[in-house]
Amino acid sequence: MIFRDVPQIRPNSLDPVMDKVKEIVNQVIVRGDDALIELTSKFDKVKLINLNATIDELREASDSLSEDVKISIDRIWDQLKNFHDSVKPPNIGGGRDGIYFGIIWRAIEKVGIYVPGGLKSYPSTLMMAGIPAKVAGVSEIYVCSPSRNGKVDPALAYVALKLGVKSMYKVGGAQAIAAMAFGTKTVTKVDKIVGPGNLFVQAAKFLVSDKVGIDGIEGPTELVIIADDSAKPELIVKDLMAQGEHGPSTFLVFISWNDSLLEKVNGILESLSKGNSSDMNFYLVKAKDQADAVDIANRISPEHLSLYVRNPRELLSLVRNTGAVSMGYTPPAIIDYAAGPNHILPTNGWSRFRGGITVYDFLKPIMYADAMSPSKDLVRASITLAKYEGFQIHGESIGERYE
Repeated sequence: MIFRDVPQIRPNSLDPVMDKVKEIVNQVIVRGDDALIELTSKFDKVKLINLNATIDELREASDSLSEDVKISIDRIWDQLKNFHDSVKPPNIGGGRDGIYFGIIWRAIEKVGIYVPGGLKSYPSTLMMAGIPAKVAGVSEIYVCSPSRNGKVDPALAYVALKLGVKSMYKVGGAQAIAAMAFGTKTVTKVDKIVGPGNLFVQAAKFLVSDKVGIDGIEGPTELVIIADDSAKPELIVKDLMAQGEHGPSTFLVFISWNDSLLEKVNGILESLSKGNSSDMNFYLVKAKDQADAVDIANRISPEHLSLYVRNPRELLSLVRNTGAVSMGYTPPAIIDYAAGPNHILPTNGWSRFRGGITVYDFLKPIMYADAMSPSKDLVRASITLAKYEGFQIHGESIGERYE
C-alpha cells in the first residue's frame, strides 16, 4: 500500500521489562559474581566456570578462526580505523583580549563494550565500538558478550586480541550491563558503556545511566530510502529486506515522487509476500518532489537514510536528522560492515539530537584559559555581572587580581 501520510516510528517501550531488569540489576549489585553465574545459567542455559576469558582462551578460540575471515576482519579494520583517524579532533585554541584559551581532548579511561551474542556472533559490532575507542586513546577496554557453552566466539576473540582488550567477560543481558556499571569482584567498573542489545539490555542501560555514561538507548533498526527514476526497484527491495533481517520490528520506509517506481516496488513486495511468512512491514510514501521527500525523512529522523538518486550530494545538504547516509548506488548494508561510518546508530528518533558512535564518544573536551593580562573592559564587565548575580566575592576575586 502506498501512503500519503508520514509514518511515525513507534519506539519499543521499556516499561514491560523494567521491573524485571531492576531486579536483575539489584541482584548484581548485592551478590556480584554469584549473581552473574546464576543469571547466566538461568537465562542463557550456560554454566560458567570462569566469567573472564583468559588470554589463553582467547588465543585458542582465535587460532580456530578460518583464514578468510581473519583476512576479511583485517581489511575492514583498516577501513574503519582510517575513517576514525580522519575525524579525530586536534587540540585547538586561540586568544582574544589578553586571554589565551582553547580545548584539549582527553580519552575516557575505562570503556565497556556490550556485544550481543548467543546463537549468533557479531564481530562487526565489536569493531564498530572498539576501533573508535582505541583511536581515541581509551586505555582500558572491557567487553561483555554472552558465550556459546562457555566458549568465546572465534571471531570475537580475534577482534578482542587486535583491540588489546583489558578483559573479556562471557556474560550477556541486563546482568552484564549492571556488572560493568557497578563492578563485581571479577568485572571492572567502567566509565562508559556502549553497544546495542535487546530490550532488557537497553532497559539496563537506561537504569544505570545515572551512574555511568552510555551511548544511547538503541531500539529496532530503521531504514528510509529516497529514490528517483534512476534507481532500480529490485535493489530498493533488496536493501529494505536486508535491513529487515534484523527482525520483525524493523522500521522500513521507501519514499519517492515517481509513481511508476512506487508501483514497481509495491508490486515486487506484494509478490514476495505471497506464500511468505515474513513479518517484515514496509511503508511506501508518495512525496511531492525530492525536497519534500527529504523533509519527510527529516521528520522521521531514522537510523539509516539512503539517497538512491542522481544527485545525492545535493540532497545531502538538506538532510538534518539521521544516523548515517548511504549515497547514490551505495547499499546501506555496506555501512553495517566496511564503508567507514558506524553501524551503532541512534534510533527511536534520537538522530534529532545525536549521531552514531565516533571517536567523540570516547573523548572529553577540557577547556582552559590563561588570563595573564585581560583587557580592562572585560574585567569590569565580569565584575559587574558577578555583582548583578549576587556573587560579591566572585567580583572581588577578579578585581583584586587585575585592578
